[in-house]
Amino acid sequence: MDVHPPHGPIHSIKDFMTHLLAITIGLLIALGMEATVEWQHHRSLASEARENISHEIRDNRERLTTELDALPSEEKRLEEILTSVSEVEKGRAAKPNGDYKWALQRLSQSAWNTAFSTGATAHMEYDQVNRYSQLYDLQQLFNSSMEHYIGFRLAMYAFLTRLKLPDHPSSSEFEAAKRDITSQIIMCRTLREIGNGLSGLYAKNLP
Repeated sequence: MDVHPPHGPIHSIKDFMTHLLAITIGLLIALGMEATVEWQHHRSLASEARENISHEIRDNRERLTTELDALPSEEKRLEEILTSVSEVEKGRAAKPNGDYKWALQRLSQSAWNTAFSTGATAHMEYDQVNRYSQLYDLQQLFNSSMEHYIGFRLAMYAFLTRLKLPDHPSSSEFEAAKRDITSQIIMCRTLREIGNGLSGLYAKNLP
């Protein structure tokens, strides 16, 4: 923004005031235009962020639906494996088979993180940002629970592989394996509970 001196000499107070008024009007117009451009930029930034978040929520809702549909059969499968492991521990011939197609979904939050890093959330309505924040907090809890779920799964598969070896596992190994499988069953139920709550929040935050 440049302020130029008068092109000619000022001969009176009237000339001075006229020039001052022209400068003032010019500054106000320039500041107004600058504020308008900045406001439009912030508005566009917030609008784009909302659109990206909406797309992300829709995608996550589809992933969540896939996971929630699979969890009941996964829980049943885990209960069958737990029963088989108990049978093997008692010396019976049952051999638990862990081969199964598990639905392991992870929910994304890149659009929400981007909205924060670009400052877009500062130009959204408070209530909307608060709703998004609650949604993504619960989503993070779902993701962290899924990580634990997978971790117990890996321990279970390690034990099921151990059962294929000639030597019999010790009592402590059987107890640890049963704890891991039971923990998976508990995590399965926890994921379903969190997921149902999250599904409701998804519905509230989509147009």
